Amino acid sequence: MTTRRDVPRLAALTWPEAAARFREDPRMIWPVGSIMQHGPHLPLDTDVRISTALAEGIGARYGVLVGPTFPFGAGSEVDHSYAGGAILAHKTLHRALNDIVAGWVDQGLRDLVLITSNGFGPHYRALVSVMGGDLRIRAVDANVVDTSPALRTPRAPERGGEIETSLMMYLFPNSVRLDAIEDADLDRVAHGDRLEGTEPVPLRGSSGVIGRPTAATAGKGKRLYEYLVEYIGERLFGREAPEGE
Repeated sequence: MTTRRDVPRLAALTWPEAAARFREDPRMIWPVGSIMQHGPHLPLDTDVRISTALAEGIGARYGVLVGPTFPFGAGSEVDHSYAGGAILAHKTLHRALNDIVAGWVDQGLRDLVLITSNGFGPHYRALVSVMGGDLRIRAVDANVVDTSPALRTPRAPERGGEIETSLMMYLFPNSVRLDAIEDADLDRVAHGDRLEGTEPVPLRGSSGVIGRPTAATAGKGKRLYEYLVEYIGERLFGREAPEGE
C-alpha cells in the first residue's frame, strides 16, 4: 500500500494536546470495527483494518482527527458459531459507544463521524442511534457505497468477497491467505430473511464466504480504497482539502 500522509490521531496526543485540538478543530472520525469471521482467507479483524484505513485516509486528506478504533461490533447468532469471534449484542455496543462519546462531548468534541465496514443491520443501527447532546453525529457504512465506478461491476451483498478481499490485498497483503480463497454463491447461502442490513449472514456450518473472492486483486483494492476515501470524504467534509492535496 502507498504510504499515507501523517494522520492526526487522538490516541497519540497528550491530554493537554487533545484539549487544544478540540478547541481548535472539534471534529473527529471514529472507526468502529468488529472481530468476526470473513471466510478462511481473511483475518477476524478485517472490519477493524478496513474501517481504520478508511478513517485514516479521510483524516489525512482533510486534516480531521481520527479516534482510536473501537474493535468490537454486533453480529448474528451464526457469527457466534465461528471460532474467534468476539461479538457484542446491539444494546451493549450502543451503550459502550454512548458512554465514550459522552466523555468526549464534555471535553469539547462537537462533530463526530462514526465509520464502519461491518454492514450487519443491528451493528449499524447501534451507530446511528448514538447521541451526544449538542454533538453533531453522522454514521457511515462503507457497505452502502456504490463501488461500481471503481470496480466496474455492480455491487452485490458479500462477506469476504471480491470487495473486502481486494481491499485487504492492497492494504494488508500479508494477511490474506491466498491458498484458502474460495467462492460461494449468494443465492445458495443467504436467502431473504438472512440478509440484515447490507451484509448477508452465511449459513451455519458454511465456510463463511459470500461472494467471489477469487475475482479480487490488489489493483482493484487500490481503486476501491482511493474511491471510497474520496467519495465518503467529499460527502462528509466537502471538496476542500488541506494545502498540498
